[in-house]
Amino acid sequence: MPAKRYIVTLTPEERQSLEQITKTGKAAAAKINHAHILLKADVNHPDGGWNDQAICDAFNISTGCDLYLI
Repeated sequence: MPAKRYIVTLTPEERQSLEQITKTGKAAAAKINHAHILLKADVNHPDGGWNDQAICDAFNISTGCDLYLI
């Protein structure tokens, strides 16, 4: 699989904030989806962060430049 296009490194505070967005469900669907993507891409994730193709496959998205924008 190709290398990661963007390296995402979240601080514990950023991770907590994104997890809050995904758990409450009180945000726009696109914002919640982007939060999920960032959490999966985080290299500090216990699994080491998913690669771009795995994220694209899981969320049925393309690898466009807006992949990690929130």
